[in-house]
Amino acid sequence: MEYPLSLTVNGLTLRGMAHKPEIKGQSACPVVILFHGFTGSKTEGKSLFVRYARELLKNGIGTIRFDFSGSGESDGLFSNMTFSQEVYEAKEIFKMVQTLEWVDPDKIMLTGFSMGGAIAAQVAKEYPNRIHKLCLWSPAGNMNQIACSYFEKSPKLPNGNMDIGGLELSRSFYEDLKDRNLYEGISIYQNPVLIIHGTNDQSVPYIFGQKYAEVFVNNRVRIHLIQDADHVFSRLGWIEELFELSVQFLSE
Repeated sequence: MEYPLSLTVNGLTLRGMAHKPEIKGQSACPVVILFHGFTGSKTEGKSLFVRYARELLKNGIGTIRFDFSGSGESDGLFSNMTFSQEVYEAKEIFKMVQTLEWVDPDKIMLTGFSMGGAIAAQVAKEYPNRIHKLCLWSPAGNMNQIACSYFEKSPKLPNGNMDIGGLELSRSFYEDLKDRNLYEGISIYQNPVLIIHGTNDQSVPYIFGQKYAEVFVNNRVRIHLIQDADHVFSRLGWIEELFELSVQFLSE
């Protein structure tokens, strides 16, 4: 069963989608919250998140996926988006998911893609005992470097913001990230972690995924490198491998 959801955060309506398993005799189900990447949405490119949610559904696992404010169908302007704002919204989404009657509160898991992976790690840091498992795809531990690159190389608008391929990115986004260490403090999370990264990721080189594996420093962390895969896993074989590994991990 798929149905729309909405959540108001700081006066803005975030719009999302739930995928709820239909399992007889089971009142509460495990659920995975999906966090999209920078300039992405709750569907992600080539409907990656929709396809993933439906694979999880086949295995009795529900999903919740929202557009962050300023992205997709949610209220707000992309030009007002910052990393800190998305982390805050992700925490509010997590709190809301805990209240859904069909969700097992002891089996709430996270999957984050790219910047969404960095956001998922921040949420796990905040709630280390309440996130059951953490699955990171191409986690962007280099978002501070990416923000600096945009600020240095992108055309500037009269208000000081940047034009990044037709989207207005604020100077606040850069200021929020430029000195931020996205790995700091995340080692407090000690539950199982799976990191999946492509060896040919040009946007977020896989060394940043390896760094996450090193920082989590517990024997429940696994990293899997998909040979030759790019940042967005743009071949069917790579997507099949990505889904198979993720679903197996979250089902264990």
